[in-house]
Amino acid sequence: MSVRTRTPYPYLAGLTVPTGAAAGFATALTSAHRGSDEWVIWSCAAVALTAASGAAFVHGLRRWAELAALGDVPLPAVVWPLVVLYVISGAVLVVALRGDLVDAWRALVLISLAALGLAPGAATIVGIGHAASTPADTAPTPLGLQFGTLITASRLLQSLLTVMGGIIALLVIAEATGGRMTEHTNIETTLVFGASSSALVAIVYAPVAAKLRQRGRELVDLCHPLGALAPDELAEAFDKRSRLETTLGVDRTAFSDFQTNMVVVGPLLAGAASAFLSR
Repeated sequence: MSVRTRTPYPYLAGLTVPTGAAAGFATALTSAHRGSDEWVIWSCAAVALTAASGAAFVHGLRRWAELAALGDVPLPAVVWPLVVLYVISGAVLVVALRGDLVDAWRALVLISLAALGLAPGAATIVGIGHAASTPADTAPTPLGLQFGTLITASRLLQSLLTVMGGIIALLVIAEATGGRMTEHTNIETTLVFGASSSALVAIVYAPVAAKLRQRGRELVDLCHPLGALAPDELAEAFDKRSRLETTLGVDRTAFSDFQTNMVVVGPLLAGAASAFLSR
């Protein structure tokens, strides 16, 4: 008999998504370009961004609930790194826009709503890193359970990276369409904005992914040590290790994860090559 698992926060998305969409539409209505063709395009991007941010908020909360089911994660160990990152990022953004805050406040609102939507997911990523900090050879949990936990944590991490990639892509689209609406279109600015946003995700994601890969290598070494094997046993041992490494994602890199799950990275790299290297 199968056991049905109840989805956490089953109705919350019905509140956060419409609220996010309404906030984006209200922000768009304050624009002096309201009614123009460019405004229609930008407003659609803004509403899509804020609605998706509302969905990302619930997605992050659900992934946090799944992480909490794997083990206790101290909340202060998760909150403080994110508070520091958000404060520094916000200060840098305000300084960068200090000469144009009157016209740029809508962009600040959209960015703030996106950052709020990504906050639970970012907290979950930091929590995954904290949960993966215990070396495999000192953990009291049986190896089979450690493997299961590590696989689940890796899936959570990939899921969160995909959602963050989607939000970053919508942010870049909103920035580009907003620049077109105000006749301040600048491909270099769009590229720098997209690269900076992606870099913030990388700052949170890359160290955690590295910890998971390290834990995976430790588990593979514990299950299939090579030191005591005879030469004719090495081929079979390497085959078993390779299958485990693939399952755990040990053979991947952070950059390959970004290329796969961050949909905006490919276009940004192509745009940067076209804008800068061709000169």
